[in-house]
Formats: sequence, C-alpha cells, structure tokens
Amino acid sequence: AMALVERSPRTVEAVNLAAARRIVSVGRGIRAKDDLQMIDALAALLEAEVGCTRPLAEGEDWLSRERYIGVSGVMANPDLFIALGLSGQVQHMVGASGSRTIVVVNKDKAAPVFKYADYGIVGDLYEVVPALSAALA
Repeated sequence: AMALVERSPRTVEAVNLAAARRIVSVGRGIRAKDDLQMIDALAALLEAEVGCTRPLAEGEDWLSRERYIGVSGVMANPDLFIALGLSGQVQHMVGASGSRTIVVVNKDKAAPVFKYADYGIVGDLYEVVPALSAALA
C-alpha cells in the first residue's frame, strides 16, 4: 500500500537565462557546492546570471534546473558568456552558441571548450575567478 508522507511545492527559481545579457556558467571544474559562492560573487560584480552544465543541475542538484544551459535546457544568447571549469560538451555549448562574446577559463588547454572561445584563459578557476573578481571590484 502507498501513503502520502509529505507534500511540498516544487521550487522553481525565478531566473530567465534566455533573456540574460551576461551569464557566468560553471561546470564540473567546481569541486564543492560551497565554492559556488565565488562564482556568485563574480556574477554579482558583472551583473550576470549564473548558469551551469547538466551534471550540476541534475546530477549534483547544486543549482536549479532553470540554470541548466544546453540542448535540453536553456538556449541563451547573452552579450557575454563566461565558461568556468566546463569541458565544452556540444550539448552545453549549443545552448550558448548565440553568445556575442565567449570567455573560457579551463586548466586543460586541450579542453574542447576553447574551440568556442573568443578569449581563453588556461588556468585554474580557483585562481582565476578570485583574480577577476578583485580586478572588477
């Protein structure tokens, strides 16, 4: 037999990445959920929304489904798209292909994401993101 144990409203975040002018998107290069604070800080300085790859929204549940950019997620076309610690899987990058300018930060210089970059930084996001934030603050 089945019994209803709990009823809770589905939380849908009020974010519209499709309309965002600037997006900071993060992938599996982020090692812990708490580390998203530095991503949020950079996004705040840029007046940007935070997006993510599918594993962070559906695997880890670190970010809401509304923040997942990709073929089966949001199709975004911001003026600025900053890709942090994401490999550049086609499924994600198709969602960002309408971006005017793409800036990539990845410690793997062979990561496919660099093929999409207007500007690329080969470096650890744990060093680059705080440095970018400090420069913008």
